[in-house]
Amino acid sequence: MNTDLRRSKRYADFLPISVVALPDGEQTKSVGPFSGRIIDISKHGACLLMTQVLQKTYHVYHTTEENEASILELHINIPPELQNISIPCRPVWLKPFQIEEIKAFRMGVDFLLNPEGEKMNRLERQLMKKQKERDELWSSLANPLMKEK
Repeated sequence: MNTDLRRSKRYADFLPISVVALPDGEQTKSVGPFSGRIIDISKHGACLLMTQVLQKTYHVYHTTEENEASILELHINIPPELQNISIPCRPVWLKPFQIEEIKAFRMGVDFLLNPEGEKMNRLERQLMKKQKERDELWSSLANPLMKEK
């Protein structure tokens, strides 16, 4: 029996994002942006599909994880629903992702915002407006390829 122990409901998605690393939590020393997509999201965190994890010597997962003061910021910008939303987070896991010749990484992040706060509630309301269409897009792209493996 597989019981889902997540703290909040996750929604499949296919949302373009950029990720900026803040070494020591300082905006002036930011690294990035790293490109990616949210492939599922909840009020507590998300699973990201990262096409890029390294810039010069900074690894978006390993370098951030090794320094407790470092954080990541997810930047979401999908006019008119979501404009210039940034969500602070910490990486919690990283796994390779490959379909045919496509190589990327899936990375889990925990959000550093109050899951019941106004920013997360606003984000959830806006994401729900077109979430079904993005979920269907991701499913139509990924599911046929995943079945071929």
